Amino acid sequence: MMIPRAVYSALLYIAAPFAMFYLSKRAKKQPEYSEHWDERFGTAHYPPVTPGRTRIWIHAVSVGETRATFSLVESILRKWPQVDVLYTHMTPTGREVSKQFGKKFGSRISQVYLPYDTPAAMRKFIRQTQPSLCLLMETEVWPNLTYAAKQAGLPVVLANARLSQQSLDKGKKVGSLIRDAMSRLTLTLAQSEEDAARLKEAGCREVRVLGNLKFDYEPNPVHVRTGREIRKLSERKILTFASSRDGEEASMLSALKEAKANGRLKDTVFLLIPRHPQRFGEVLELIRKSGFTVEKRSDIRDWKKVLSLSEGPDVVLGDSMGEMAFYYALSDVVLMGGSFGDYGSQSVIEPCAIGEAVIVGPSIYNFKYIIEKAREEGAILSVQDLGQALQRADELLSDSGKAASVGAAAAKFAQAQRGAAERTIAVIDELMAQKKDTNLNKFNAETMEKK
Repeated sequence: MMIPRAVYSALLYIAAPFAMFYLSKRAKKQPEYSEHWDERFGTAHYPPVTPGRTRIWIHAVSVGETRATFSLVESILRKWPQVDVLYTHMTPTGREVSKQFGKKFGSRISQVYLPYDTPAAMRKFIRQTQPSLCLLMETEVWPNLTYAAKQAGLPVVLANARLSQQSLDKGKKVGSLIRDAMSRLTLTLAQSEEDAARLKEAGCREVRVLGNLKFDYEPNPVHVRTGREIRKLSERKILTFASSRDGEEASMLSALKEAKANGRLKDTVFLLIPRHPQRFGEVLELIRKSGFTVEKRSDIRDWKKVLSLSEGPDVVLGDSMGEMAFYYALSDVVLMGGSFGDYGSQSVIEPCAIGEAVIVGPSIYNFKYIIEKAREEGAILSVQDLGQALQRADELLSDSGKAASVGAAAAKFAQAQRGAAERTIAVIDELMAQKKDTNLNKFNAETMEKK
């Protein structure tokens, strides 16, 4: 089906009332969705660049994409003292993560919501924020964004780019709309050769393979140390279900009940961490209805008691944000959420980097290359369903040497994949030099007003 950009734009304007309804609905569970609507709908006064500075605009839709940029942004700010960074996001959690990260850099990092992809909103956003370079993270390519940037002479790089076969097939259904948007990218920096091939097929012109930025992310060392110290105090093994998605928790709790009835996972506490904070309350009720005793992370004052054989609960609910490194370091074995429902898996990179034994389910399309490569090197274990996952987890928890061996292989694998941030910096250096040489560093606001 061919969808011209003009038709796409008209549909976006028509959809505005539905977007408001969606935001209002989301705000009932997550009140932050009721804030900053002027930014989303293009009616805000967006932050202008500080005089004397050059701005790099980074669009990271949510938490995972945002964290993947941290090592890159730290390198940017060290290398170029005159540069500041403007983050744009689509979710409140992504915005909050970049806000917390940006505190140590003062005014050099700011964040807003990306406006919905209408022509007027994108023109206004670029005109007011005056970036010299735009980095879109992973898959976030929008037709009017790339068009407005092209008209403004703004280089746009799709960084840490990935594209599953599933997403490629969906993109083909809208004809030239996505292909044209991809073709307007200045450069695409793919995570793998497989991603590069699909991105070229989708319409990207110049594609380079630089690896995955998420491997360069440094877990919080205090969180890692704290988690490991608490684990030493535990009288029970700790099995973690990390970043679980809607539908997976109920299935996991049912499988856990069956495993325990069959004599598996004795002296084990189950740590369950939902992917989205607005679902904490819902998952808490699921745990209680399943007949398990539960303690919320937010209520824990004495971890030794919680992890004791005599007093500890069956399940700990990880109802906190920004503590994944702590949770992983606390764990003996990690089951990866998103891989047991049709979600394509959540990222396995952080638990691997911390040296944990990780088990993934059958749905891995978002991280297919990484997971398959890690599996070949004995750094990750794959299973077909939750029952098999708990059986493998029981085997690892009963054999600390085997679990340690898988964890060591995971850490070695993660270390070998590092370096994408340094390679991306070299590309940014190249593009910034080109802008300076061609006098593109000054933003032509007058041209944008006429477009």
